[in-house]
Formats: sequence, C-alpha cells, structure tokens
Amino acid sequence: MSQNIEATSIPLCSKCIRQISGEDKPQVTLCQEPFNCFLCFGLLDDSFIDEVASEVERQLTDLPYDASSFVLALNLPFSQTLRELILRKLRPDFNGILIDVPYKIRNIDAYLMKLSQNPEFHESDNAFLCKQFPNQYRQGKKRNNEGSESEVDCSKVQLQQIQGKFTQPIANAYKIAAPTKKCTFRLDFERDPVYIAGRYCKYSRNLPQSPWSTEEKGGFKEPGNSVSEKVCETLREVFGAQDTSFIASGREDIDVRMLGEGRPFAVELKNTRFMKKLRGTNHTDTLKEVENRINQLHQVVQVKYLTRVTKEQVDLLNIGQEEKRKLYTAYCYSTLKLSPESFVEAVQKIPLEVIQKTPVRVLKRRALLDRPRSIYTLELLRLDDHHFLARLETQAGTYIKEFVHGDFGRTQPSLADLLKVQNGEVDILELDVEQVDMEWPPKVE
Repeated sequence: MSQNIEATSIPLCSKCIRQISGEDKPQVTLCQEPFNCFLCFGLLDDSFIDEVASEVERQLTDLPYDASSFVLALNLPFSQTLRELILRKLRPDFNGILIDVPYKIRNIDAYLMKLSQNPEFHESDNAFLCKQFPNQYRQGKKRNNEGSESEVDCSKVQLQQIQGKFTQPIANAYKIAAPTKKCTFRLDFERDPVYIAGRYCKYSRNLPQSPWSTEEKGGFKEPGNSVSEKVCETLREVFGAQDTSFIASGREDIDVRMLGEGRPFAVELKNTRFMKKLRGTNHTDTLKEVENRINQLHQVVQVKYLTRVTKEQVDLLNIGQEEKRKLYTAYCYSTLKLSPESFVEAVQKIPLEVIQKTPVRVLKRRALLDRPRSIYTLELLRLDDHHFLARLETQAGTYIKEFVHGDFGRTQPSLADLLKVQNGEVDILELDVEQVDMEWPPKVE
C-alpha cells in the first residue's frame, strides 16, 4: 500500500541510508531486499553490480573490441530519477546516490552504455506529474509502424525542465511505494563514428547507387546489388562496424556509368569494433588494402583515394552543390536526319541557361519546381545522319536526359530545340559521367 512521504518512513537499502546525512533518520527504515529500495531500486546492490559485470565480460568475449578502456555511461530508470528529485526537495542534506564527476573525460576510446529499467511505476509516476504540473507536463506519444499512437514515459529532459517548480508540498504528495521487482538492464558497447572518404567509378549500366526501395522496384530489395552495398560491405567487415551510412556528392541514374576520377563519397562506420588498424602511420596501408579488396571483389565498382576524414569534412560534401560542375558524354539518336550545319548552330548558342521543370520520371518523389541550370560547354560529333556524340559541361543538378530530349517541353530550351527538331525526336542511348568537379577527398595534413 502506498502512503504520502510525510506520513510514513521511506524504505531504503543500507547503502542509500548512508547517503542521507545526519544521525536522526526517523523517516527511514531498512528495506527487506535491496531491490525494495525506494530510491535506488537495488542498482547499488553488490550482487546486481556483479551480475552486470559478468554480462559485460560475456559480451566482450562474444564480440570483442580492440579498445584499451571504456567509459561507463549509465541510463537510470525514470522513476528512480523522479524519486531522487523528490527526496532532494524533502532532505536538503541528501546529495543523490551517485557522485558527479567534477571534470570532463577526453580522448574516449569507447563507451559502455548501461540502461537499467523498471516499468513498475511508469503509469503512476506519469499520472502524478500530469496532476501536479498540468500546464508544464504532457505525456508524449509515439507512432508505431502500423500508424497507431502509444504513450511514452517522461524523459530526463522533461524532468529537468520542471524540477525547479517542485515545492515541498508537491514532494510530500508523492505516494510511497517500494519496488517489488528487480531491475532489468541492457548493455550496449558504442564507439564514436568513423568516416572514410574516397571516390568510386561505376562501369555497369544496371546498378543503382543505393538499394532500390520496395516502392520503386515493386517488390523486395536485391541484397548487395548497389554501389553503396558493395563498398560498405567490405568496410563493415574489416572494421567490425555495426552499421554504415553511404553519403555521395549527387548520384547517377542506374543506367549511367561513372567514369574518370569517379564520384566523391564518404562512408560513416557506426560502432566499429576494430580500430587499431586506423591508428598511427599504418592507417594509409590499411586503407590501401581495403581499396584493393573492394576492387578485386567487384569489377563493376572501383574505389580510389580512400582516406580517413572528420564529420566536419563530410558535411562539406554536399554544401554548395549547385556551384559544382559536371562533365558528361552522351551517345544520342535522332529520328530525323541532322545536317552538319545544325550542329554548328547549336554549339554557337552555348553557354546558355535552361529552365527545367521537375522531370516526369521523378515527379512522384520530387517537388514540382522550375530549376534554372547552366550549360557551360557543348561539343557535338556527328557519327552519321542519325547518331552523334554530345560532350557537355553543366551545372550540378542538371537533368541531362531531359536537356537532350526536352521532356515534353518541360526543359526550355533543350538540345532538340537547339538542333531545330521537335521535342522527343532526339534522345540519349547511353550516358556517362566523366568528371565531378570537386577536390575530394580532403588533403590529410
């Protein structure tokens, strides 16, 4: 049975009793079991600590990290944090069950995250906060995959926001109830992300940059059938990463090759277990080995210049996208015969600015906008009456296929307009990206 704090004694374990200063403790009694402790929920009990330590040892044996040390980060149950706040209000001499570290820890190799849970009082604690702080506290909601909403518990941030409004009468109104269940816990080992930069070339006309989504493909994904998967798979294996993210400076269509020096990219390696190979002067040899391994495994995707970079450098990858230039070569076909004079006249109109409405082929996933784009250079090589090569340098973000055929008049002017044929009578048979104008990877100082 629960009672107000002011009307009953508080059941505490022997360790929490020692945390309250002074000889006179009429409001405190020793609880039967450590997990019955009103304040620490048994988290300070030696047997619980030994249980956590054993689990740490087991997990490190199963999935070893090459870290020399770990920083322990604790995530305590919300109800325990609330009770500590209330007890601080009632007993000003109480300093909490844990001691704050008076300095910052730097050069952290890895983190050991310990999440302790006891949901026994979530409902009653949320009801208490809603009643005492109706204007300041609202229980949050979380939408699940099915679209329905469920209530979530108060966060530590919310508690910090209202802790200054706690008064002694509010603290006295809190009901005493000793936990009846042991805390459960979960351990997570974490490392700060590592970033690897480089450039990739793609020699296939049947390979997307990223995995096709179910919506795009009309079915399930084909595992490993993308540039990002082929590159990230090896990096994940070599460095024992839990997960990866692939970031690139733009993307080419599935049927477009990426040639020349390749497209700039970076990979974020999350929670890596093997990092010693990236330390010191040997890291360049390690990345060269990784580079060779990727290139031997996948003939259609080749990487070069692999370098370790910082997150700040990765953030620069997509800054100023519209100022970048890209060089393309297109093998084109015209349904009408094209004279040599028409090529000369078309080239003479370059440079020019075109206005491109969002292409029909990407309307379902892109906003309908008018995009001004610059065509800086254009070279045309006539192969026969109906076939020609176009080599053009454009502003990044230009839809090249639409510039050539006009996209039902949605690109103005188009190459079809410059050649004085109707939209749709000129089209691209094959397209290659030859150059992405960007200094990448950044130079290592």
